[in-house]
Amino acid sequence: MEKGFSIINIRQLREDIRKWKIKDAIDTLSLAKNKIEILKELLRDKNNTIRSNTLFLIEKMTKEGHLKPEEIEELLDDIIPLVKDSSERTALDAIKFLRYVLENVDLSDESYNKVMEALMDVVSSGRGILGEYAAEGLGLLGIKISRLVRKIVGFLVSLIKGTKEREVQSAAMTALTEIASKSKDKEVVEEIVSEMMGFLDSDDRYLQERALSALGRVVTTQKTRISKSLIDKIKDRVGKFKGGVLEGKAEEVLTAIEVAEKVPKAEEYSGYGIEQLLDMEKHEVVAEMAKENEEVLDKVIDMLSSPDYIRRTDALWVISRIVDFLGPTRAYSILPTLGDLAKSKNPWVRNTAVKTLSNIYFLYPGTKDYIISLLDLLLKSSDKRAVEAGLQLIKEISTHSPTKDLFTAAIILTMKRLNDREVRFPILRFYALTAENFLNLDRDILEALFHKLNSIYEDATDEEKKIIMSLLDLLNSILKREEKE
Repeated sequence: MEKGFSIINIRQLREDIRKWKIKDAIDTLSLAKNKIEILKELLRDKNNTIRSNTLFLIEKMTKEGHLKPEEIEELLDDIIPLVKDSSERTALDAIKFLRYVLENVDLSDESYNKVMEALMDVVSSGRGILGEYAAEGLGLLGIKISRLVRKIVGFLVSLIKGTKEREVQSAAMTALTEIASKSKDKEVVEEIVSEMMGFLDSDDRYLQERALSALGRVVTTQKTRISKSLIDKIKDRVGKFKGGVLEGKAEEVLTAIEVAEKVPKAEEYSGYGIEQLLDMEKHEVVAEMAKENEEVLDKVIDMLSSPDYIRRTDALWVISRIVDFLGPTRAYSILPTLGDLAKSKNPWVRNTAVKTLSNIYFLYPGTKDYIISLLDLLLKSSDKRAVEAGLQLIKEISTHSPTKDLFTAAIILTMKRLNDREVRFPILRFYALTAENFLNLDRDILEALFHKLNSIYEDATDEEKKIIMSLLDLLNSILKREEKE
C-alpha cells in the first residue's frame, strides 16, 4: 500500500479485520489520511474473508458517518467486481452491500448506472441465491430512480421471455414483482401488470404460477394504482384457470382482488397491537396487515423465533399465508427456523412448515442447497416423523415445481433407508405418489431402484408388496422403452 501516506500498522489492521475486530479497525482507519486507498487494497485482498469483512466494515463506517457519499462512490469500482467473486459468500456480501447503498446513500447518475449494470449481470447469470438477492436490489433501484425503471423493466421482461433457465426466470420475476408492488408510479405498475398477464399465456407452468403469485401480491399492495378496467381484465384472464391445475393459485388472486375492492378489515382493528389481534384469534387480519405493512411483517417474522410456543405457531400460521410477500431477504432469513419446525412433534406445525418451505423453494430456487441439506438431515433421521416430513417436502415441491436434481437426491437418500422396516412403508408410499417423476431419472438411478425394490420384496409386508410390484412394473416399462430408443 505505497500510495498516499499512512501512520497506521497495515498488517495489524488486516489482522483485526480478519478476526472480526471491526471496532478496532474503524478506530485505526480514523487515523489514516488515505483510508480510501487502504480500503481499496483490502477489497482486492487475496483472502476472501478479508474481502467480505471489509464490505461489512465499509457498511459500518457508512452507518456511523465515517464515510461520505462521495467516498462510497470512490470505492464502488472495487466493490462492484466482487458481485462476481469466486467466493459465493463474498459475492453475496457485495450484493447485500449494494442494496444497503441503494437504500441509504444518494449516488451520482453514473454510479447508479454502474450498479444497475452489475445487478443485471448477476440476475442474468442464473447463480441461484445471488441472482435472487440481486433481483431484490434491482427492484429497489427501479423504485428509487424513475429514469431507470423502464430500462430495468424492459430488461427483465426480455430476460424472462428469452430464457428457459428456471433460476434466471425466477430472479427476473422477483425483481419485476418488487418494482410493481412498491412503485408509486401508476403507469409503471400497470405496465408491469400487463406484462405479467402476458406470462399467463406461456406454455411454461412454472412461469404461469409465478405470474399468478406476482399478480396476487401487486393487486393487494397497489389497489389504488390499478384502474378498474385493468382489474376487470385480470379477473377475466385469471378466471380462465378455474378447473385447471393452477385453480388454487388463481383463486388466491381473485380473492386478493375481492379484498382490495372492499374496505380492508385491517382498518377496523388499527388500534390494536399485533399480539392483541393474535390473542383475539384475528390471524387473518394480521396476515392482511402484514401484506401491506412491512413493519408488521417484520414483527411477525421476529415472532417466529419467539421463546413462546404459541407465538411461534401464530407467526407460522400468518407467514404460511403470505409467502408471496416476503421477498428473498426475509424468505432466506427464516429457512433455518422453518427447518427446525419441520421436525416438530406437532403434525400441524410440521405440515405447515413443510408447505411454507416448499412455497419458498418455488419462489426462490436458489434455496436448493439449503433444501437438499435439510432433506439429507430429515431422511437420514432415526425419527419416523422427520423422515415423513422430508418425504412430504419433496412431494410438495414436486406438485408445482418439479426438479430433477431434487427428486434424484431424494431417491438416492431414501433407497438407503428401504432396509429399515420402520420407515419403509412411508418411503414406498412416497414413490407411488410421485411415480410420474421417475420419467425424469437417469437410467443408472432407475436400475439401482429396480434392484433395490427386488431385494426387499421377500421381506416386505403384504401391503408393501402391492406397492413394490406396481413400482417394479413401472420401472421395467421405463427401462425397456429407453432400450428401444
